[in-house]
Amino acid sequence: MLDNKALFDYWHDRVQLKNHERIAAIAEHIPTQVLRHEYTNYDLLRQSAEVQKLTEPERSRIIAIIKYECTAQVLQYRAGCLRDRAQEIEHSYQEISQHRSQLLRLIKVLQEKLFGKDQEVRQLETRVASLLTENEALRLEIENNNAVKELQKELEQLKKQYDAVEQHSHKLARNNQSLGGRVAHTQRYKRERDEARALLAEKDCQILTLTAENEQLRATNEQFLRKLKKISAEPTMG
Repeated sequence: MLDNKALFDYWHDRVQLKNHERIAAIAEHIPTQVLRHEYTNYDLLRQSAEVQKLTEPERSRIIAIIKYECTAQVLQYRAGCLRDRAQEIEHSYQEISQHRSQLLRLIKVLQEKLFGKDQEVRQLETRVASLLTENEALRLEIENNNAVKELQKELEQLKKQYDAVEQHSHKLARNNQSLGGRVAHTQRYKRERDEARALLAEKDCQILTLTAENEQLRATNEQFLRKLKKISAEPTMG
């Protein structure tokens, strides 16, 4: 039997992501459950003959590990897509800001040269308003990513499932306590349980890191929104 770290590594290597382009293209929030089932091979792994031939509670333990690895990997990929999108938004913001400044300078020059040609000036101002509308449309595409909260909920569910397996194992250990030959098995299971807890704590740290990255990304997006609102609030010249 593989130890707990080896089990996590074993199933980590067997997780496969799919529909990469859709993950990167969808701007709206995608629930964690949808990410796991539609964008990873989670269902294939949990229903594989290798897993189904196991007996309880080992089968539930392996399925919990598969669920965690699929969820963590697809969320990490999703976070990377959001970071790339934030960089694209920043680049677009810089281009739009520069373009708007150029238009405002052009409007001022035209106002000084054309004086009474209000219609042409209004056309330029309309163009500026159009750019501001495009900025607002871009702002509306930026949404907060709730995937981290979803992952935390899933992690709590995994912990509850693991605790249930642990309680069942304790019950089996008590029933078999009178058999001297089972003492060594109980001690080994306790040691494996403690190792699993320690490994799960390590995975928790990884999830916290992912959470921090997503929060930083959300803060960056909010900063871009404030900049866009500031540009929108600036009075046009004329």
